[in-house]
Parts: sequence; structure tokens; C-alpha cells
Amino acid sequence: MTAPVRNTFDLGLALAGAISAGAYTAGVLDFLFQALDEWEKARPDPATPGHRVELQVVAGASAGAITGALGVVALARGMQPRQFTREEKVNSYRSEGGNYQELRCVLPSLYDTWVTRPRLVDPNGGLDFLSGQDLEDPVVSVLNARLLDEIKRQALLPSGTPSQTRAPYPYVASDLHVFMTVSNLRGIPFTVEFGNSTYGMQTHGDRAHYRIGGLGSGASAQNDWIARDSSQNLSVSDLLAAGPAVPAEWDRYGTCALASSAFPIGLAPRHLAAPIAGYLQRSYPIIGGANAIRPSFPPDETAEFAALNVDGGLINNNPFDYAQFTLMGDASAEKTAGAEADRAVVMVAPFPEPPAFLPKGQPVGELVPVIRALFPALMNQARFKVGEIVPALNPDDHSRFLIAPHRKLNGKEERYTIACGLLGGFGGFLDEKFRAHDFQLGRRNCQAFLRSTFTVPASNPIVAGMSGREQPLLAPDSATGQPANRPIIPLLGDAQPEVPLPYWPHTSRADFELLLDRIKGRLTKIAPLLVQRQTASPLLRLIGYLGLFFGKGRALKFVRLAILSDLVRRDQIDGWELTPELAANGADDVRAVLAELTSPTFAFRTAGGIVTKTHLSLDFVNRVLRQLGQTDEHKPFRVWHGQREGRQVFTLASRKPKGFWSLPGIRRFGDWLEAPAIG
Repeated sequence: MTAPVRNTFDLGLALAGAISAGAYTAGVLDFLFQALDEWEKARPDPATPGHRVELQVVAGASAGAITGALGVVALARGMQPRQFTREEKVNSYRSEGGNYQELRCVLPSLYDTWVTRPRLVDPNGGLDFLSGQDLEDPVVSVLNARLLDEIKRQALLPSGTPSQTRAPYPYVASDLHVFMTVSNLRGIPFTVEFGNSTYGMQTHGDRAHYRIGGLGSGASAQNDWIARDSSQNLSVSDLLAAGPAVPAEWDRYGTCALASSAFPIGLAPRHLAAPIAGYLQRSYPIIGGANAIRPSFPPDETAEFAALNVDGGLINNNPFDYAQFTLMGDASAEKTAGAEADRAVVMVAPFPEPPAFLPKGQPVGELVPVIRALFPALMNQARFKVGEIVPALNPDDHSRFLIAPHRKLNGKEERYTIACGLLGGFGGFLDEKFRAHDFQLGRRNCQAFLRSTFTVPASNPIVAGMSGREQPLLAPDSATGQPANRPIIPLLGDAQPEVPLPYWPHTSRADFELLLDRIKGRLTKIAPLLVQRQTASPLLRLIGYLGLFFGKGRALKFVRLAILSDLVRRDQIDGWELTPELAANGADDVRAVLAELTSPTFAFRTAGGIVTKTHLSLDFVNRVLRQLGQTDEHKPFRVWHGQREGRQVFTLASRKPKGFWSLPGIRRFGDWLEAPAIG
């Protein structure tokens, strides 16, 4: 007798680290749950696609861990659609003509977690990353990480009257697995037996594993790997029934997410403690079969292992492996071809670009350049996973998919897609408009992904042969003219109208100046505390204070120019709009030249130096520099040129030597005190 065909597709999510661009990942999740919920509401109609998709695992690192963990909490609160305000529709989104989404989000607490609350400057004077409430204690981070504790508290607290009436979601597994990677600074020790001897090793890549019960009613993942892995069980009913205080086990769950996102130096590390037994019963994401590896803790570590943890993305920034092994066990998926695939991991990566590739001859063989290159080299190596690369090379492998930022305008892909991408990913905290843009772009990209990419061939038994039901088909195959693929998650109901493309956001010059003033205030408070707490010697403290006195102005100038340079490069600040004559050269390339002139690394630039950094042609750079030199003197991008060390040099007119210091003799004296960097 033939076994009935299982008509369920199992889904796993791998949410990569992204710092402030976690707003993009949050938007992806928001629309994904909207689409699944609209499909569920449409099921009474017999024409609705009858197969199912069930979410089994969410694995996140850094910002992805916060998004995944608190996204689960937001979903537990139930769908609460919020529409765009009239002002947002008019001023923020391209929604003229056509059938567009009216919804800004369906999980408002997730929107607040990523768009409304995480900010460097609160215009109303509330808690933000630059406020000083944390400076009463020993300084643990450059930014005020108490803001993250408040965001966690707000996300976990019930909104309104506690309720347990919401039915579990059929598209979520009854045991939903949540993994959050952390970088354990103590390390986990291992001893490898070699018969006549042993070899000791240590890993700092750690993680937390939770099984969330009561959120869904779907069948749970079944394989030996996930069955033998240790985890902590959490019940959604305990969270929903809580009073004014967050249950302790859920509070620790939130702290794990904060630990995963504790960017070194910038944000506070977090202490986590877990039973030793859990470490001894872990499944590791390796192909090991019956063989298993176990830590070898020292004798005094018997009950609980406690450690200080920082950003999980430091070592495992894309926990695809935990999602994969949860779905497929410790062997490759048996069914990966499109015609038979029944499970897949969808990776969300706001920054899919490769790390910076050093040019030939870099780093030079000197102490400081080698030290600078060492940390990125170790981090990149830790993140390189050959086992995840090879399957991705197979075009018919339908067990892994990627959602990455795309921003098309008039059919052309924009150079910059993520508004939070400046300053290495921290730039989204500069302005709420940046995060709001990326949240909606995530929703829009997720919709496009579900519509045209997340598909299987029509012959796949999960979507084929559904008697009495009409399966929506995508574009026909070019060779046969027949429908080729069917969507795994169809777009129905309110998920059908197109998510509007948000306008590219700009911060105002007034907000930029306010930000700089707040940075100055934070630095003024934090720097003396660092000096005090590093030494008790009066002499060394005096030396430290003198260094602060003479170096603070230079540091603030560097910060100002570094932020401004990135804002200019990416066209994200008001007042730097190019003239039509300049834009005719290619607006993005002109802004690349301006960004180099704004860079704090050099006081003066040469045309050749700009060419080296931007990879633009020398003719182009010279032409743009000439035009910039002829720009209206009131424009912030007017360029000054002169001679230094026998070379023609350029800088912004606002950075040129002024007054007394521009006199030839005085200028030479100033250069003797500190020669300006030219490049």
C-alpha cells in the first residue's frame, strides 16, 4: 500500500548579524508572518492552495538573534496590523498609482524594537545610546547599553490585559527551536584522545538553544540530531499570563539575545550561566554520525558554567548550520532537488557583500599594519564554512535560499540599498528614517522573494495533485511553454498588494549637528572615567588627563568627518544635493570623490590618491575636481586646490588653511609641528 504524500514543507530561518540593519531582517520576518497568516485565513475557500508550510527553527546571530528571539515574542502577542499614517504615505513611500500595501507592519512590537527605540539621540531627551545613566557604574562599553535592556523589557512585557486565548499558529511547529549564537570569552575546553596521548583545544563559539511551546500547532522536526540536543523549554502561555514582571526564564531568553548582539567595545558584554549537563549533552553542527564530542570541564566546574559573552557574529555571524541540522539532521538532506524538496533554510543577510579584499602589497610588513589586519583576518577565517558553500553551488538544490537587499528604481538596481549600511552597519542608529526605510525594504524584498524565488517545480508532490484546488503558477518555462514553478508560500489576501518602495532617506543638517554635540557630551563624560579606572597613580592620571585635553578636539574632528564622509558617499544628508551639471557625470561616482575629500584620513588629497581609493579613471576625477572648484561658494562641496610638497592637492573649501595659518611662513611652521597627511 502506497504511503500518503506528506503535503507539508518545513522551513528554517537563518538570520545573519547586521548591527543596525537588523531593521531590514525585522521587515522580512514581519511580511513573512503576514503572508503565512493571510494564507491561513483564506483556507476555507476550496480554491486556496492546500499544502502547508511549517516554521521549525529560527537561528540568529547578533542583530539576527534579537530579531528572531523578539520576533517570536511579537508573534506570540498576535497579529496587530498597523497602517501607514497619511504623512508617511505622502512623504516616505512611492505609492502613486497601482495597488499598494496600506500596512506598515503586522507585528508592531517588532517594529518598535528595531525602528522606534534603538537610537543614538532621542530628540525628547529620553534614554538613548549616548545618554549617561550607565556611567554611575564601571564603564563597560562606549555606548549606553541600558537602552537595549529597556528595549528587551518593553518587548517582553505584555501589552494590555494578559491573555491566553489566541490559538496556536498552524504554520509554526509545536516545538519551535530558537538558536542564538554568542562568543564565549572564557571558552569551552575539549580534550581529544589519541590513544597514547591527548590534545587540548578550546572553542569560543557558543550558543543558546530554546524550544518554544504553545506558539504553534504544527508537527515538530524529527531527527536524531535535534532529539539528542540539550535545550531549555519555554512556554508562551507563561509569557502571556505574566503580570507586570517578566518571568525569569523569559528574561534570561531576552538576555541571551542581548549577549548575541553585544558588539565588542561598542555595547556591553553579558554574563550568561547554563547547567554543565546541557553542555555535555549538546549536538554540534558537524557530520559525526554515532561519534560525538563532549567538553572536558575542569573538576571545579560541576553544576553551572558561567561566562562573559560578546557578539555571536564575531565567530558565527550566519548560523545557517544550526537551522540546517535542525531540519535535516547530521547528514545532508536526502531531498534537495526541486522536484522532491520538502524542507529548506532561508537565510536573511542584510550585508551579503564579501569583506574588504586588501589590494596587492597590503598590509605592508610593519608592526602597526599587521596588527590592524590581524583581527579582521581571524574573524573572517572563523566565519568561513566550506560545508555551506559547496551545496550552494548546485543550481537545483532547493534546500537553501537567500533574501538579501535589492532596491530597484526605474528598473535599475541602486548602488546603495541598505540605509543602515553606513559606518560599518552602525549608521542606522543615526536616524529613525534610516531604520524605517530598511524595515519596509525588508518587507518589500520578502514579498518579491515569495512571489518569484521561493518556489518548487510543479511536479513536486507537495504542491502537485491537490484535487479540487487551484495552485497558482509562476511564469511558464521558456523551453516548453508550460508553467514551471509553483510558489511555496502563495500571496493571498492583504499580502497580495505590492509593498511600496520607500524613498531614500536623508538626515537633516540640524540633526547631524545635534548628534555631534551629543557625541561630544558622551566623550567628555566617559574619557575621564576610563583614565581614573585604569590606574591609581596620580602621575599616570595626570598624563592621561593631559592627553585627553589635547586629543579630544582632534578625536571629535575625526568622528565628525568620518560620519559626514559616509553620509555624503551614500547621499544620506540634506544640503549636499548635487547640481544637475555634476550629477550628469554620474551622481554616485561624483559622491565617491566628495567622500574622499571629506575623509578624515587625509588633510589634502591628490587626484591620483582619489583614483586609487575609488577605482575611477584619472580623467573622470580631474574633470569632477575642476567642476567642484567652480561650484557656488555657498555649497558645502565647493573644492579648494593648492600646492603642497610640490604636488597639486585638493580639499573641501571648508577644510582649507584659513587666516593666520594660511600665511606662507606660518604655514611652514604649522607643517613642522604636524605635517598634514596627503594622499
